Amino acid sequence: MTKRKKMIIGALILTLAVVVGIGAATVCGPKGSWARGFPSGFHSMGWHPGSHGEDIADFILWKMDRHVKGLYLNDAQKKEYEESKEEIRAGIAEAIERKKDFHRIVHEEMDKENPDINALAGLMKERAQNIPDMVSKPIDLFVNFYKLLDENQKAQVIEMFRARTGRV
Repeated sequence: MTKRKKMIIGALILTLAVVVGIGAATVCGPKGSWARGFPSGFHSMGWHPGSHGEDIADFILWKMDRHVKGLYLNDAQKKEYEESKEEIRAGIAEAIERKKDFHRIVHEEMDKENPDINALAGLMKERAQNIPDMVSKPIDLFVNFYKLLDENQKAQVIEMFRARTGRV
C-alpha cells in the first residue's frame, strides 16, 4: 500500500471519528452546549439566554457545600453555616420573585399602545439602587461565617482563594 493511500485512509478514519464524536456530543451533551445547538433566542440575547430559574439556589449551595466539606466544621459551625445557607436560599428566592415582578411590569407597560418610558426609567433606577444591598449581604454572611472558623480552617479558606486567583 502506498503512502498516499495510507494518508487518505487515515484522513477518512479521523474524519469519521470527529463526525461520530460530534454526533455523540449532540445527542448526549448538556442542553445549551455548543454541540446541542444554541437555545432559542440565543442570538438576540447574547451569551446568557434566559434566566437560571429556581435551580440556581441549589447550584450555588451545592458549590458552597463542596468547598466547606473540606473544612470539617464542628457542630456550632455547621449550625451557623446551615443558617447562612437558608438566608442565601431565601435571598435568591426573593430576588427571583422581584425579577419576575419587574419583567411582568416592563412587559405590561411595553404592551401598551403608548408606553410610559419615564415610568420604566424610574422603575429601573429604583431597582439599580437595590444592587449594593444584594451584593453586600452575601459578603456579610461570608465574613460572619469566616469569623467562626479556627485558624487552620481560615488558612484553608485563604489558600482556596489564592488558588482561585492564581496567587499560589
